Amino acid sequence: MWKELGLLRKKYLGLNLTEVIDYEKFSMISMVYHSTKIEGCSLTESDTKILLENGITANGKPLTDHLMVKDHYNAFLFIREKARAKSKLSIDFLKETAAMVMLHTGGMINSMGGSFDTSKGDLRLAQVYVDKKYFPDYKKVDPLLNQLLIKTNDKLPNVNGSDVLKLAADFHYNLINIHPFGDGNGRTARLLMNYIQLYHYEPLIKIFTEDRASYIDALNRTEELEDLSIFRDFICQQQSKYFSLELEKYNKKDKGFALLF
Repeated sequence: MWKELGLLRKKYLGLNLTEVIDYEKFSMISMVYHSTKIEGCSLTESDTKILLENGITANGKPLTDHLMVKDHYNAFLFIREKARAKSKLSIDFLKETAAMVMLHTGGMINSMGGSFDTSKGDLRLAQVYVDKKYFPDYKKVDPLLNQLLIKTNDKLPNVNGSDVLKLAADFHYNLINIHPFGDGNGRTARLLMNYIQLYHYEPLIKIFTEDRASYIDALNRTEELEDLSIFRDFICQQQSKYFSLELEKYNKKDKGFALLF
Protein backbone atom coordinates (compact mmCIF):
# COMPACT_ATOMS: atom_id res chain seq x y z
CA MET A 1 0.00 0.00 0.00
CA TRP A 2 2.68 2.51 1.03
CA LYS A 3 4.96 1.44 -1.81
CA GLU A 4 2.12 2.02 -4.28
CA LEU A 5 1.53 5.45 -2.75
CA GLY A 6 5.20 6.30 -3.30
CA LEU A 7 4.97 5.36 -6.98
CA LEU A 8 1.76 7.34 -7.47
CA ARG A 9 3.24 10.34 -5.67
CA LYS A 10 6.26 10.27 -7.98
CA LYS A 11 4.03 10.18 -11.08
CA TYR A 12 1.78 12.92 -9.69
CA LEU A 13 4.68 15.23 -8.85
CA GLY A 14 6.11 14.52 -12.31
CA LEU A 15 3.13 16.30 -13.84
CA ASN A 16 4.40 19.59 -12.32
CA LEU A 17 0.84 20.65 -11.61
CA THR A 18 2.03 23.09 -8.96
CA GLU A 19 3.38 25.19 -11.84
CA VAL A 20 -0.06 25.42 -13.44
CA ILE A 21 -1.83 28.71 -12.78
CA ASP A 22 -4.38 28.40 -9.98
CA TYR A 23 -3.83 24.65 -9.46
CA GLU A 24 -3.16 25.17 -5.75
CA LYS A 25 -6.33 27.25 -5.48
CA PHE A 26 -8.29 24.55 -7.32
CA SER A 27 -6.93 21.93 -4.89
CA MET A 28 -7.81 24.01 -1.85
CA ILE A 29 -11.36 24.65 -3.10
CA SER A 30 -11.83 20.92 -3.69
CA MET A 31 -10.52 20.13 -0.19
CA VAL A 32 -12.90 22.71 1.29
CA TYR A 33 -15.84 21.17 -0.57
CA HIS A 34 -15.12 17.66 0.68
CA SER A 35 -14.36 18.75 4.25
CA THR A 36 -17.53 20.81 4.61
CA LYS A 37 -19.63 18.18 2.82
CA ILE A 38 -18.51 15.63 5.43
CA GLU A 39 -20.08 17.96 8.01
CA GLY A 40 -23.40 18.09 6.13
CA CYS A 41 -22.95 21.19 3.96
CA SER A 42 -25.49 21.24 1.11
CA LEU A 43 -23.30 23.02 -1.46
CA THR A 44 -22.07 21.02 -4.46
CA GLU A 45 -18.47 21.23 -5.62
CA SER A 46 -19.58 23.60 -8.40
CA ASP A 47 -21.50 25.73 -5.87
CA THR A 48 -18.37 25.88 -3.72
CA LYS A 49 -16.15 26.90 -6.62
CA ILE A 50 -18.52 29.64 -7.83
CA LEU A 51 -18.94 30.98 -4.30
CA LEU A 52 -15.22 31.17 -3.59
CA GLU A 53 -14.17 32.44 -7.01
CA ASN A 54 -17.05 34.77 -7.85
CA GLY A 55 -18.87 35.39 -4.58
CA ILE A 56 -22.12 34.04 -6.05
CA THR A 57 -24.40 32.08 -3.71
CA ALA A 58 -26.37 28.97 -4.66
CA ASN A 59 -30.12 29.51 -4.97
CA GLY A 60 -32.25 27.96 -2.25
CA LYS A 61 -29.37 26.78 -0.09
CA PRO A 62 -28.85 27.88 3.56
CA LEU A 63 -26.81 30.96 4.34
CA THR A 64 -25.00 29.06 7.08
CA ASP A 65 -23.66 26.59 4.50
CA HIS A 66 -22.20 29.42 2.44
CA LEU A 67 -20.65 30.95 5.53
CA MET A 68 -19.20 27.59 6.55
CA VAL A 69 -17.49 27.24 3.16
CA LYS A 70 -16.10 30.79 3.12
CA ASP A 71 -14.80 30.49 6.68
CA HIS A 72 -13.16 27.16 5.91
CA TYR A 73 -11.43 28.57 2.84
CA ASN A 74 -10.14 31.61 4.75
CA ALA A 75 -8.82 29.29 7.46
CA PHE A 76 -7.03 27.32 4.72
CA LEU A 77 -5.35 30.51 3.49
CA PHE A 78 -4.33 31.25 7.08
CA ILE A 79 -2.64 27.88 7.67
CA ARG A 80 -0.92 28.12 4.29
CA GLU A 81 0.75 31.36 5.34
CA LYS A 82 1.68 29.83 8.70
CA ALA A 83 3.26 26.87 6.89
CA ARG A 84 5.27 29.16 4.63
CA ALA A 85 6.58 30.91 7.75
CA LYS A 86 7.45 27.51 9.28
CA SER A 87 5.45 28.38 12.40
CA LYS A 88 5.42 25.96 15.30
CA LEU A 89 2.13 24.46 16.33
CA SER A 90 0.76 25.95 19.54
CA ILE A 91 -2.51 26.12 21.43
CA ASP A 92 -2.95 29.71 20.27
CA PHE A 93 -2.37 28.61 16.66
CA LEU A 94 -4.98 25.85 17.04
CA LYS A 95 -7.46 28.25 18.62
CA GLU A 96 -6.93 30.83 15.90
CA THR A 97 -7.53 28.20 13.22
CA ALA A 98 -10.69 26.95 14.97
CA ALA A 99 -11.93 30.53 15.36
CA MET A 100 -11.60 31.11 11.62
CA VAL A 101 -13.40 27.83 10.87
CA MET A 102 -16.33 28.82 13.12
CA LEU A 103 -16.20 32.61 12.64
CA HIS A 104 -19.69 33.09 11.19
CA THR A 105 -21.40 29.87 12.28
CA GLY A 106 -20.23 29.55 15.89
CA GLY A 107 -21.33 31.32 19.03
CA MET A 108 -21.56 31.29 22.78
CA ILE A 109 -22.22 28.03 24.62
CA ASN A 110 -23.23 27.99 28.28
CA SER A 111 -22.40 24.85 30.24
CA MET A 112 -21.90 23.61 33.78
CA GLY A 113 -18.17 24.23 33.35
CA GLY A 114 -18.66 27.80 32.19
CA SER A 115 -19.35 29.81 29.04
CA PHE A 116 -17.19 29.57 25.92
CA ASP A 117 -17.45 30.94 22.38
CA THR A 118 -16.85 28.59 19.43
CA SER A 119 -16.56 31.57 17.06
CA LYS A 120 -13.49 32.70 19.03
CA GLY A 121 -11.81 29.31 19.15
CA ASP A 122 -12.30 28.89 22.89
CA LEU A 123 -11.43 25.48 24.30
CA ARG A 124 -14.57 23.67 25.39
CA LEU A 125 -15.77 23.75 28.98
CA ALA A 126 -18.31 20.99 28.55
CA GLN A 127 -18.39 17.22 28.28
CA VAL A 128 -18.88 15.99 24.70
CA TYR A 129 -20.66 12.79 23.73
CA VAL A 130 -20.99 11.62 20.11
CA ASP A 131 -22.74 8.41 19.07
CA LYS A 132 -21.39 5.87 21.59
CA LYS A 133 -18.27 7.78 22.54
CA TYR A 134 -17.33 10.20 25.30
CA PHE A 135 -14.40 12.49 24.58
CA PRO A 136 -11.91 13.39 27.34
CA ASP A 137 -13.14 15.52 30.24
CA TYR A 138 -12.75 19.20 29.36
CA LYS A 139 -10.32 19.65 32.28
CA LYS A 140 -7.90 17.30 30.48
CA VAL A 141 -8.03 19.15 27.14
CA ASP A 142 -5.26 21.64 27.90
CA PRO A 143 -2.66 19.11 29.15
CA LEU A 144 -3.51 16.66 26.36
CA LEU A 145 -3.05 19.38 23.74
CA ASN A 146 0.29 20.37 25.25
CA GLN A 147 1.51 16.77 25.11
CA LEU A 148 0.38 16.43 21.48
CA LEU A 149 2.01 19.71 20.45
CA ILE A 150 5.34 18.94 22.14
CA LYS A 151 5.58 15.55 20.41
CA THR A 152 4.44 16.89 17.03
CA ASN A 153 6.71 19.95 17.06
CA ASP A 154 9.65 17.72 17.94
CA LYS A 155 9.05 15.60 14.84
CA LEU A 156 7.72 18.26 12.45
CA PRO A 157 11.02 19.68 11.07
CA ASN A 158 12.73 16.29 10.91
CA VAL A 159 10.33 13.95 9.09
CA ASN A 160 10.54 13.20 5.38
CA GLY A 161 9.10 10.85 2.79
CA SER A 162 6.10 8.81 3.88
CA ASP A 163 6.74 9.81 7.51
CA VAL A 164 5.31 13.27 6.71
CA LEU A 165 1.97 11.72 5.80
CA LYS A 166 2.09 9.47 8.86
CA LEU A 167 2.75 12.44 11.14
CA ALA A 168 -0.15 14.33 9.53
CA ALA A 169 -2.45 11.34 10.06
CA ASP A 170 -1.31 10.92 13.67
CA PHE A 171 -1.89 14.59 14.45
CA HIS A 172 -5.38 14.46 12.92
CA TYR A 173 -6.29 11.31 14.84
CA ASN A 174 -5.11 12.64 18.20
CA LEU A 175 -6.56 16.13 17.79
CA ILE A 176 -10.01 14.91 16.81
CA ASN A 177 -10.02 12.50 19.77
CA ILE A 178 -9.05 15.23 22.21
CA HIS A 179 -11.95 17.16 20.66
CA PRO A 180 -10.78 20.47 22.13
CA PHE A 181 -13.51 22.71 20.73
CA GLY A 182 -17.25 22.94 21.12
CA ASP A 183 -17.73 22.64 17.34
CA GLY A 184 -15.65 22.46 14.17
CA ASN A 185 -13.23 19.80 15.44
CA GLY A 186 -13.35 17.70 12.26
CA ARG A 187 -12.76 20.63 9.92
CA THR A 188 -9.98 21.98 12.14
CA ALA A 189 -8.29 18.56 12.37
CA ARG A 190 -8.40 18.12 8.58
CA LEU A 191 -6.96 21.61 8.07
CA LEU A 192 -4.11 21.06 10.52
CA MET A 193 -3.35 17.67 8.98
CA ASN A 194 -2.81 19.61 5.77
CA TYR A 195 -0.74 22.18 7.64
CA ILE A 196 1.86 19.46 8.10
CA GLN A 197 1.68 18.68 4.38
CA LEU A 198 2.06 22.35 3.46
CA TYR A 199 4.95 22.75 5.91
CA HIS A 200 6.83 20.10 3.93
CA TYR A 201 5.61 21.21 0.48
CA GLU A 202 3.73 17.93 0.11
CA PRO A 203 0.45 17.50 -1.81
CA LEU A 204 -2.70 18.22 0.17
CA ILE A 205 -4.68 15.35 1.68
CA LYS A 206 -8.27 15.05 0.57
CA ILE A 207 -10.70 12.94 2.59
CA PHE A 208 -13.43 12.18 0.08
CA THR A 209 -16.96 12.83 1.23
CA GLU A 210 -18.15 9.54 -0.30
CA ASP A 211 -15.72 7.76 2.05
CA ARG A 212 -17.14 9.40 5.18
CA ALA A 213 -18.31 6.09 6.70
CA SER A 214 -14.88 4.49 6.19
CA TYR A 215 -13.25 7.61 7.66
CA ILE A 216 -15.29 7.40 10.85
CA ASP A 217 -14.78 3.65 11.03
CA ALA A 218 -10.99 4.08 10.72
CA LEU A 219 -10.98 6.62 13.54
CA ASN A 220 -13.07 4.32 15.76
CA ARG A 221 -11.09 1.15 15.03
CA THR A 222 -7.79 2.96 15.62
CA GLU A 223 -8.99 3.87 19.10
CA GLU A 224 -10.54 0.48 19.87
CA LEU A 225 -7.42 -1.45 18.86
CA GLU A 226 -4.96 1.27 19.93
CA ASP A 227 -3.27 0.91 16.55
CA LEU A 228 -2.26 4.07 14.68
CA SER A 229 -1.48 2.06 11.54
CA ILE A 230 -5.23 1.73 10.90
CA PHE A 231 -5.81 5.45 10.48
CA ARG A 232 -2.45 5.91 8.76
CA ASP A 233 -3.44 3.28 6.20
CA PHE A 234 -6.80 4.98 5.65
CA ILE A 235 -5.05 8.30 4.92
CA CYS A 236 -2.61 6.47 2.66
CA GLN A 237 -5.57 5.04 0.70
CA GLN A 238 -7.20 8.46 0.41
CA GLN A 239 -3.98 10.00 -0.86
CA SER A 240 -3.50 7.19 -3.37
CA LYS A 241 -7.06 7.72 -4.56
CA TYR A 242 -6.43 11.44 -4.98
CA PHE A 243 -3.22 10.88 -6.97
CA SER A 244 -4.89 8.23 -9.17
CA LEU A 245 -7.85 10.48 -10.00
CA GLU A 246 -5.59 13.44 -10.80
CA LEU A 247 -3.37 11.28 -13.03
CA GLU A 248 -6.41 9.88 -14.82
CA LYS A 249 -7.80 13.38 -15.34
CA TYR A 250 -4.48 14.63 -16.67
CA ASN A 251 -4.04 11.71 -19.06
CA LYS A 252 -7.49 12.25 -20.58
CA LYS A 253 -6.35 15.57 -21.98
CA ASP A 254 -4.04 13.70 -24.40
CA LYS A 255 -7.00 12.05 -26.06
CA GLY A 256 -7.77 15.35 -27.71
CA PHE A 257 -11.05 17.04 -28.47
CA ALA A 258 -13.28 16.40 -31.44
CA LEU A 259 -16.02 18.73 -32.59
CA LEU A 260 -19.51 17.26 -32.47
CA PHE A 261 -22.21 18.24 -34.98
